[in-house]
Amino acid sequence: MPLIGAGLLWSGFHAWVLYQYVGFRWDLSLWDSSIFNLVLISTALLLSSLLNYFPRTGIFQITIGLTLVLAVGCQWISSQAMIAVFPAETAYLEFLTQSTPVRWALGFTALTAVGVSTVFYMRWAELQDQQTRELDLKDIAREAELQKLQLQLQPHFLFNSLNSINALILVQPDSARQMVQQLSDFLRLTLKRADQPWVTLAQELEYLETYLAIEKVRFGHRLEVMLNIEEPSRGWLIPTLVLQPLLENAIKFGLYGTTGKITISVTAAVRSDFLEMEIVNPFDSDMQPTTGSGFGLSGLQRRLYLIYAQSDVIKTKAMENNFSVSVRLPFRA
Repeated sequence: MPLIGAGLLWSGFHAWVLYQYVGFRWDLSLWDSSIFNLVLISTALLLSSLLNYFPRTGIFQITIGLTLVLAVGCQWISSQAMIAVFPAETAYLEFLTQSTPVRWALGFTALTAVGVSTVFYMRWAELQDQQTRELDLKDIAREAELQKLQLQLQPHFLFNSLNSINALILVQPDSARQMVQQLSDFLRLTLKRADQPWVTLAQELEYLETYLAIEKVRFGHRLEVMLNIEEPSRGWLIPTLVLQPLLENAIKFGLYGTTGKITISVTAAVRSDFLEMEIVNPFDSDMQPTTGSGFGLSGLQRRLYLIYAQSDVIKTKAMENNFSVSVRLPFRA
């Protein structure tokens, strides 16, 4: 459309010059302009179409070669058409012959501009398409890694739970049966939320209660979790399965290897358009667990980095008697 519009404007100017300065009749000027420029526009469209079928290597040389050939053809066709329309106009036909070099030069210049513009546009379109494909591939890879990390979090907890059930079967069979039922409920809830990448903090806390019920079967009165959740934070959207691996990490480093009772605190509050959560557990560097994959915290750090593109979403701090993990999540509408 821009090419056709430019052609119409040029045709009007062409006819006006022939009428005003060369002195031809108005009808003759219009015919000359219309035929020459119609052939020129058709040739330009043909050139743009042909360039799509040539390899990109040496495309500028190919463009110049095509332009030379098509400019000659354009000039010959338009001249033959005018001769056929006005065979008796001797003065005009003489002018037509004398102006052949100028007409060819004009046609060659116009076709060259169209050809070069077409080549640059094709390269720009290819670059845009390549960038779009690269972004799509990055998004696909990112989503695949997020899904992989989320799926890895679930077996990590499952293996720990099965180990706990195995330890209880002989000494506390009733507790083992209870834990199997609770684990079944937990996995059913996990599968139900598999297609929910985002949940509210309130929903995550409900999920956390199911997890804690399983852990409390094993640890009984030794495990106490204190929740201090400010009301405005309950509606905050967070990625699913954020608190569970953090609490599992706190239990692992707080309870494993000890025989006494411990208290783990979980706090959440909204501060300056951020949801700030912190989990604090007792910590004894001499009694850290020596087994386990340690995937929970590192996997969650990776997930949150992929989601928020920030490396400081999770921060950990080991003090003399406590270990804290703080999470700072930006607002998501």
